[in-house]
Amino acid sequence: MIKRLKRKFVLVNMLVVFLVLTLVFVGGMTAIKLRFAEEYRQELRRELTLDLRTPQLPQFRTQLPMNSPFSRPQRLTFSAVLGEDGAWTLHNSWMQVDQDTLDLLTQRAQEARAETGFWEDLGIAYLKSEGRIAFANLQNEFSQLQSNLSAWLMVYVGALALFLLISLALSRWTLKPVEKSWMQQRHFISDASHELKTPLTVILANLDIAEKETGENQWLASARVEGLQMKRLIEDLLFLARSDEARQKVLNQPLDLSALVGETALAFEALAYENQVALSLDVQKDIRVVGDPGLLRQLSALLIDNAVKYTPKGGEILVKLQTVKDKALLSVRNHPARISKEQLPRLFDRFYRADEARTKPEGGYGLGLSIASEIARQHQSAIKASCTEAEGAVFSISLPLMGQK
Repeated sequence: MIKRLKRKFVLVNMLVVFLVLTLVFVGGMTAIKLRFAEEYRQELRRELTLDLRTPQLPQFRTQLPMNSPFSRPQRLTFSAVLGEDGAWTLHNSWMQVDQDTLDLLTQRAQEARAETGFWEDLGIAYLKSEGRIAFANLQNEFSQLQSNLSAWLMVYVGALALFLLISLALSRWTLKPVEKSWMQQRHFISDASHELKTPLTVILANLDIAEKETGENQWLASARVEGLQMKRLIEDLLFLARSDEARQKVLNQPLDLSALVGETALAFEALAYENQVALSLDVQKDIRVVGDPGLLRQLSALLIDNAVKYTPKGGEILVKLQTVKDKALLSVRNHPARISKEQLPRLFDRFYRADEARTKPEGGYGLGLSIASEIARQHQSAIKASCTEAEGAVFSISLPLMGQK
């Protein structure tokens, strides 16, 4: 539980940090690119305003800010002018552009749908006008822009990594009191269960002696029933406490799951008959898995017992075991059953009972499904629960077949 809480704490923190940093990073990069585009468009528009009849000399661009990518004394722009013969000629006296290169640039600009744009592969921007196309050579500026973006990306990744480390440290520090309280609660349940188990065993033994001395009577029988229920409750609490402390030993050995489920289901035939419930089996033979025989037998018994207890008279229970791909699928279905969608996620919570019928003494204490879920977890699986009016309630678990991972 504490580990899941820590993971959730770190996940929420990192999600918030990721969204904030991503917005800042994307916003900053977008602003830089927009500024880059706006500045080269200004230069291209300036180039188009130059008089074609007057030769132009290089000009220093002191009007641009010093941090502008165009704040260089060498003019970066040039233009191509369409002549009466349909040929494009270079207009300026400070750029050395051969005719083949000029033809290639003008042809590419003419084929482009947009009026203006930037070719990242060439590092050249263009702006089209009637009979004239302005170009800007931005290879150095674009290379510098890419370097800046790479540097900011490294800062972004580094900031995420730093915040991850900080979140991990904060999760340990923040949840330390919760972890301490949780450990104390687990130890209390474990210790209290141990302390209660001994006097309860003595009480049950004394009831046996009293029954032999005085004979059977309703008061002794009632006391025995309550004592046995308390004994089961203590054993269940001990199982969950050991599981929480990772002290529950799980055997992993080959076993015949078909035989195990069949034997377990047969043990409930008398109880089902007493409750006027039809119990049927559909067990595929020779399904072998690797697991703890005792725990898997307990899991099967808990699911079948739960179905028997909460199926009304005249209802049906189907215990089914089959192979699905490389898994052994065990399902227990009881019909009719009414479990709302809101109740389904809470069925495996400790001491939770879905309806008023579960408050009956014979309904248990709401630990059966919690224990079944814990056994499934110890076998690297999980119990799935569903309920529909047509199918009833279905509890299923899948386990890898022997020889499968």
